[in-house]
Amino acid sequence: MLWLNICQILMEEYMATKSLIIVHGMGKHTEASVKKEVVDALKIVFSRYETLKSKKPLNEIDVSVFDYDKYFEDYREAIENRGNSDIVTAVQSVSNKFGGLLPGAALEIAKLDQSITADNMFTTHWLDVLLYRFSLLAEPIQLDLAGKIAAEVTTKGGPNVHVLGHSLGTSVLHDTLARLYGPEPMDVKLSTVRDKLSCVHMVANVSRLLQSFRKAGASEVRPALGCCTNLIQYRHKLDPIPQIKPFTPTNNGGWVTHNIWEENYQLVEPNAVTAANVHGLGHYLLDPEVHLPLLRAVMGFRPLSAERKTAQDAFNASTMKGKAEALQQAVEALELSKQSVNNLLVTAKAFKDMVESFGETF
Repeated sequence: MLWLNICQILMEEYMATKSLIIVHGMGKHTEASVKKEVVDALKIVFSRYETLKSKKPLNEIDVSVFDYDKYFEDYREAIENRGNSDIVTAVQSVSNKFGGLLPGAALEIAKLDQSITADNMFTTHWLDVLLYRFSLLAEPIQLDLAGKIAAEVTTKGGPNVHVLGHSLGTSVLHDTLARLYGPEPMDVKLSTVRDKLSCVHMVANVSRLLQSFRKAGASEVRPALGCCTNLIQYRHKLDPIPQIKPFTPTNNGGWVTHNIWEENYQLVEPNAVTAANVHGLGHYLLDPEVHLPLLRAVMGFRPLSAERKTAQDAFNASTMKGKAEALQQAVEALELSKQSVNNLLVTAKAFKDMVESFGETF
C-alpha cells in the first residue's frame, strides 16, 4: 500500500509538470539541436536566480520539440541537385514531383533576387519559408503538429500545456492552432472551452506576414476568447524579421475585450544585445524581459526583488555595446516597410550577412 501511495504521488508530480512544446524556425534543425539550444539557455538563466540555481530545467518543465524540417528534405536535396536550371524552373519541377505549388507561387519565386537564390542558405533557410507558404507541404505539417498538441492536452490537460513558436515556427503554430480550434475540417479537433491551452508564446512572430487561409487577428489564436488563456509576444526591437508586417493588435475592444487585453495579453519588446544574432531563440531566452514572463507563465516563478536584481546585473554584464550600435545602424538601413515574403527573405539575408561579419552563425 505504501508503495502504491508513493507511485501515485510520483505520478501526480509528473502529471503536474508543465509541458512546453517548441516549434522551431527556418533552417536545418533536429529535435535534439533545438532542445539543446533551449535547455542550454535555461541552464544559464536558472544559474542566475538563487531559488532556481539548484534546479534543472527539464525537471521543472517538460520541454519537447516539434521538428517539421523533415518535410523539406526531399525538396532541398532535389533543388541542390538542380544542375544548371534556374531556381524557378527547379522549384516548379521539384514541386510537381513531391507536391504542387499553390497559385501565385511561381510569381513570388520569380521575384527573388539572384543574391538570395545563390546564397548558401537558400535551400536550408529561405526555401523553408517559400515551401511552407506556397506549397501543399503546409497541410501535413499542420496535421502533424495538431496531433502532437492534442495528445499533450489529452494527457496533461490544456492548463498544463504551453506552446512556443519561433520565427517561421510562429506561422506554423498559428495556422495549426487556427485549424485545430477553428471551423476548418481536421482529423483531430480541440475545443476553445474544454481544451484551452495555458499560454501561446510567439517569439519573433511572422504569422501575419505569412497568413493564408485565416488572418492572424481574426483566428482562434487569441487569449481567453480563443485557444489559450494567455498569449505573449516577444519581439526584439533590433530583430528586423518580425518587423515586416508585424502582428500588433490594438486595445480597442475588437480583437479581445479591454479587460482580457490587460489581464491575458502581453507584448514584450527587449532591446538588449548579447550577440549579433538577436533573432536566435537562445538570445531571446537569456533576456530577463523574455524569460521572466515565460517562466512566470510556465512555472509560476516570481523572483524576489533582490535575486531579480542579481540576475539582471549578470545579464547586463553580458551585453555588448559595440555589437548593439553596429546592429542598430544595420537595421536602420534596411527597408522594412515592404510587407512581402520577398522582402522578408531580402531582410533575412542582409541580417544574416551582418551576423556572419561578426563571426557568428545565423
